[in-house]
Amino acid sequence: MKKKIILSAVGLVLIALGVVAWNIWFGTTKIAFVNYQAITLGHIAKANDNPLIKISSVGVDELENIDSYDAVFVEAMGLRLTEEQRAQIETAVDKGTPIVSTMITNPENDFTTLDSITADTLSRYIANGGQENYRNMLSYVRRYVDKKIIYAPEPGRLVERESGLLYHPNLQNEDGEDIQFPSVARYQSFLRKKGLWKNAAPAVIITGQMGEPRELIAKLESTGNVVYPINSIREFIEGGHADSIPLAAVINMAHGRMGDNVVQFLKAKNVPLFAPLNVNKSVDEWEKDKMGMGGGFLSQSVVMPEIDGALRSFTLFGHYMGKDGLEYVAAIPERLETFVGTVNRYIALRHKANAQKRVAIYYYKGPGQNALTASGMEVVPRSIICCSNSRPRGITLADCPHLPNNSNS
Repeated sequence: MKKKIILSAVGLVLIALGVVAWNIWFGTTKIAFVNYQAITLGHIAKANDNPLIKISSVGVDELENIDSYDAVFVEAMGLRLTEEQRAQIETAVDKGTPIVSTMITNPENDFTTLDSITADTLSRYIANGGQENYRNMLSYVRRYVDKKIIYAPEPGRLVERESGLLYHPNLQNEDGEDIQFPSVARYQSFLRKKGLWKNAAPAVIITGQMGEPRELIAKLESTGNVVYPINSIREFIEGGHADSIPLAAVINMAHGRMGDNVVQFLKAKNVPLFAPLNVNKSVDEWEKDKMGMGGGFLSQSVVMPEIDGALRSFTLFGHYMGKDGLEYVAAIPERLETFVGTVNRYIALRHKANAQKRVAIYYYKGPGQNALTASGMEVVPRSIICCSNSRPRGITLADCPHLPNNSNS
């Protein structure tokens, strides 16, 4: 009996040691990303090919268990914390949780606990971006921060990535890196090889980082355009590259203003500017929200682009939940059809004779004797809009005395 008790005790000790050893050397590495954009985090998630690394997006209102992660990345730029939220992170700092802050614009948001060499290495992996750097960053965390020995490959060296003048989504691998091109000529050669070149087709520039353009590019290409996705519209314009293509439209996926030089160029060329919106939340959440968006995000995404002359603010991008439990950004399918159709009609409008064009002007009118209104426009007197054979809805016979009593109302 005594022997059985001893053997059972030894067995329990071995099991306990096994569990401890597993957690220390073999278990899953849990990495939290705080305040990271869904686009960036989606790219990091695509790069993760290690089954024992789990990535989580943690909002600033979910920091109570931040000390339970094996490593924490905090994007400090734009980070706004309440006193309680700041205290939660500082508690994790006091407990020795491995933390690295990136994009630090306010020293108060630097919560880094890792040594300077490790923190700098991880920050440089993220800053240079790309799947190889993201994959190496995750491997570095597992091997040198979490100190695991299984599924812990030696991370590769930093890849100093240089963005090309233009890029195109990888046609062979949907999750692969975009292909970069140093010149318009090299890009056009690629389009010819891939059967995407169309002689005399309108050229559409896509720029900005707030949306995922793969589906938008494909839809524009399939509807008769040659698409030029560029990394910097200022460089493209100031370098004279935009003058070498039959530019018909510009689609800017970033919020905020593009700059006076860009605006003056588009004005001189009479090129329409479109600024589709990313709602920066899940599509389901956005559809249930009666307001949609507001505050500073609304001004940056709608008001500022319209100052540059952007047409028709239109929601195109939203967040979807991936199989890994992380949100990713994509075009909303039914809205993609509408948006591309709108762009194509604006392009076609430039080639229509004036006699073929139809223009509708919308006014709204309050009840009773309230005048016609159109925000930001000088509204003509009501009598002016009376036509020869009909009366617009809401206009009384007194406003259009020349019309018969049976005119439309």
